[in-house]
Amino acid sequence: MTSQKGAISLLLIGLIAGAAVILGLATFIAATQKEVTLTDIFNAPNQTACTQEAMQCSDGSYVGRSGPNCEFAKCPTQNIICAQDVRQCTNGLYVNRIAPNCDFAICPQENLNEKQITLQEGQRQGPLLIQKIYPTYITGLNFAEYPVATGQGRPITLYVGQTASNGCTITLTLVSIQNNTATFTEKTDFSKPCPICLAENTLIDTPNGVIPVQNLQAGMAVWTVDALGQRVAGTIIKTSKTPVPATHQMVHIILGDKREIFASPGHPIGDGRIFNDLLVDDILDGSPVIVAEKTSYDKGYTYDILPSGNTGLYFANGILIDSTLH
Repeated sequence: MTSQKGAISLLLIGLIAGAAVILGLATFIAATQKEVTLTDIFNAPNQTACTQEAMQCSDGSYVGRSGPNCEFAKCPTQNIICAQDVRQCTNGLYVNRIAPNCDFAICPQENLNEKQITLQEGQRQGPLLIQKIYPTYITGLNFAEYPVATGQGRPITLYVGQTASNGCTITLTLVSIQNNTATFTEKTDFSKPCPICLAENTLIDTPNGVIPVQNLQAGMAVWTVDALGQRVAGTIIKTSKTPVPATHQMVHIILGDKREIFASPGHPIGDGRIFNDLLVDDILDGSPVIVAEKTSYDKGYTYDILPSGNTGLYFANGILIDSTLH
């Protein structure tokens, strides 16, 4: 009799324990809102607890450890291999291509300076000479350096929020007027150096032979190309002679066929690029670039011309380039 009671007690304990297990499983299923079968429970592999350290990917994102071996997950761009060429920024630094699109990285904005200045009547800063200050606006002269530096200021009226510029590097924005003082934000962007013309003594192809660019005048004959790329004779419509600061730099280009040119960084080539875009092994006028470097310029002026016709293209030191004077 006693043994029967003991067996019954053990059976009850077993039933209670089984009920507890079933209740725990039901609670787990409800909490995870996921349908779990007994097969899933009994066949589930042992779970591995991975450390919580993370690895930074080249694109700046992070991945953690996961899986049975706790290996780092693959970075989003891990399988993308970009070309190893580089591009020089206008401030002299270099950037390379980055995933996922293998575009060149953005150049650092160290070449942009911004400061506040105050001016009174009769004072000049950069391209702006203030002649008169009124309660709500100022009047003065704006001196342009691009595309042609004439030394002549044009009349300008500025209200708050409006700007004066030399056409390239310097921009002045009027921010306030108090009594006889005007306050401006002056931005200097060295990615837009001015002027953007050719070095003195650059030889220009003409029907009368090669002539130094500084000796050319409007009305003279010059070789250009038509819309089909054919070399044709044209007439010079405009010329420019632009004063440059002592700090002005030129881009020095040497081609594989020994042609050579010195031009301002922003001078257009004619195919959408400027001289500052050129890198070694790029193609210019059918020949590879073997030297592309910045160099100082010890002359007082740079020069440019505009030939007649639809293209504005002409030959400088035998290299077909574009004009800045369109």
